[in-house]
Amino acid sequence: MPRIISIDYGKKRTGLAVTDELQIIASGLETVPTEKLIHFLQNYFQKENVESIVIGMPLNLDQRETHATASVVALKQQLINLFPENEIFTID
Repeated sequence: MPRIISIDYGKKRTGLAVTDELQIIASGLETVPTEKLIHFLQNYFQKENVESIVIGMPLNLDQRETHATASVVALKQQLINLFPENEIFTID
């Protein structure tokens, strides 16, 4: 069964977590410098079977966008272009 990877995007560093192959438990995978995130994901996806990507969408408590929302939206679009076979979700 393929894994699910989650992304906690940051301006300088990005945290990654991944499920086990049965998608029962998620564990921390790595914290990478954000400028190296895409390269890291491309290498990881070559080694592991990943089904979907979950990205944390930064929103205020009233659901309005934060200063970081635009960056996450841009990242999501980049991932859609790079990994069209994967489902990509956002969650607050």
